[in-house]
Amino acid sequence: MNSTLGFQRVYVVHSASDPSSLENFKAIALLLDIDAQYIEQTSIEHADTLQRQHQYLANPLEVTELDTHARIYAHMAHHDIQSALIIRSDVDMELDIKLRLASALGDIPDPYDMLFIGREYAEPTEPKVQEMMAFLRQTNGTSDPSAQMQRMWAKREFANRKTRVYRSSFPSGISAYAIGRQMARRLHYRLRPRMTVDKHDLDFILADVAMVGLSIAYSMSPSPIAAYKTSRGPGNQLLTHSALHLMSLRQDDPAMLSPYKDWTNTWA
Repeated sequence: MNSTLGFQRVYVVHSASDPSSLENFKAIALLLDIDAQYIEQTSIEHADTLQRQHQYLANPLEVTELDTHARIYAHMAHHDIQSALIIRSDVDMELDIKLRLASALGDIPDPYDMLFIGREYAEPTEPKVQEMMAFLRQTNGTSDPSAQMQRMWAKREFANRKTRVYRSSFPSGISAYAIGRQMARRLHYRLRPRMTVDKHDLDFILADVAMVGLSIAYSMSPSPIAAYKTSRGPGNQLLTHSALHLMSLRQDDPAMLSPYKDWTNTWA
């Protein structure tokens, strides 16, 4: 696995108002030998101007993200980039992400349009998710020692499950995704016109595009990249071997967290 994680380019989107996240990502990149191109997110002031100028329906905060990613798609189209990984800077990742990505990319039949690598929520078609969720609900709050032990081992096995890829069903809470040349070109030509008739944010639009019959979209399970917020709570996700935790750049241990944002209450 090369320094761009198996893709031609890695784009890291960062906000000028959150310099600590950028510094954290650069520390991860140095540790794991990741070569990235850093893209500053469109400012809220400029997004407000763009919204009024082009009559975009999304609010200025959402336009900041939409415009930033539109610029990335344009760069890919103009420079004929064959594939790219697009990541937010406010993330953490597994120490063995290169091995996980190598395994995932080796299982995907060519060609593909998108690969969702960092997600905050489970997907209906994700392997083992429905069974695990049912088991967690069934045993939640149990006082039976045997059931508690079974629950502990089931959670450990789920957290350490083998990396798999599957056809994406509606990814949500996207923090990292890979995109191919043809899809980047399609979004380059279609995203901005869509912003004048569609008020949805980037997360919804990417998921919607993934569901279109002409698109070939996959997701990775488990996600080797997770959004990281400095405040502890349901915003942070499980990682078995966190890069930031290894470098003492985060205080909580993500190995103790739930794998998905909406599983926090049943995972505990």
